Amino acid sequence: MNKERNIRVLVLDDDKFMLNFVSHLLRELGVSEVLVAEDGKAGLFVLSAQVAIVDLLIFDIEMPGMDGIEFLRNIADQKYGGKIVLFSGVDAGLLKATERLAVVRGLNVIGTLAKPVTVGALAAILEQLSLPIRANVDPSRIRQIFDVEEIRQALIDDHIDMFYQPKISAASARVTSVECLARWRHAQYGYISPDNFISIIEQSGLINDFTRNILKKSAQQLDLWLQQGLDLKISVNVSMQNLDRFNLPEIYEEAVRGCNVPIDRVILEITESKLGEDFARSLDILTRIRLKGFGLSIDDFGTGYATMETLKYMPFTELKIDRIFAHGATKDASARAILELSIKLGKVFGLNVVVEGIETQADYELAAELGCDEIQGYFIAKPMLPDEFVQWLSDYEKNQ
Repeated sequence: MNKERNIRVLVLDDDKFMLNFVSHLLRELGVSEVLVAEDGKAGLFVLSAQVAIVDLLIFDIEMPGMDGIEFLRNIADQKYGGKIVLFSGVDAGLLKATERLAVVRGLNVIGTLAKPVTVGALAAILEQLSLPIRANVDPSRIRQIFDVEEIRQALIDDHIDMFYQPKISAASARVTSVECLARWRHAQYGYISPDNFISIIEQSGLINDFTRNILKKSAQQLDLWLQQGLDLKISVNVSMQNLDRFNLPEIYEEAVRGCNVPIDRVILEITESKLGEDFARSLDILTRIRLKGFGLSIDDFGTGYATMETLKYMPFTELKIDRIFAHGATKDASARAILELSIKLGKVFGLNVVVEGIETQADYELAAELGCDEIQGYFIAKPMLPDEFVQWLSDYEKNQ
């Protein structure tokens, strides 16, 4: 490093593990001054408190509270003159659109990083800086985010726990279902979100075993709750990488029936951005999954490549509108228009419409006013472990 002028970097991410990991990589690459913040508001505070310039901002565009889009707007208004790198686990198209937005606002975006972040990708970004960085890094001091064997062992050792985030009826405010979210219980880092390891699972051939295990755990928990008198459904995320075998409907049916759970209480969520990769095979498998009785949800609607043909032919029962169109829609006419049209589109196709990512009373009231069926987000509740969810539900129902 140039001792006369060090690079100063600010990293923003609501995932504490990712903050620690990226900070570690930056320091190993020779960045001596690394600042961190867990959300956009904290990031603005850190920036305002600095006397010397922050050379580089690296931040996730998906954060609770002030998201990355709002953060870009704020730093553009403040005439931030440093360089910017965007990173996230969202669809590459949405990441690119955010990059274009930043450029339109006059900001200097030098690249994007997909999660999980690797040292090679980060080093390539830093090489674009006009300031020198450490050229030779001892590989033994740098580890990639996780290796396949570490994840395989975590699956064997049953270190994947389930968290549950409630969805409520927009009309009655009654809790109707929960989304089942996997978290890796790591001995060193605590709970780690799937953004940090799911791509490795997909690329290593472990995704089918992983999804089957998650589905089984979720169904077992639902069975317990049904026995306790809780009237709930569950939603489980399915990677499109799973849709590589024609006997998948039988595999999922066996996993759920083995837990004594009615199949019609299980909804499988498919991410929109992957739907077009093999339309005929996807249609075959998803149609047979519906025949088994599962619900099918098109997840993160509006951020990928779904077309009217997709909605016409794919046997979906539910449409989940991505948080980017709900958050702040009361103040953003364009976001409100997209939210309203998406809800109407879902209704035209006879789908149950869920708006996710709701974080404020205003956004909640707008989504309900526009006619969605269910609402999900931190305004309702964060994802919780089973016992926490049961206690939350008890308290919630007492206050209704």
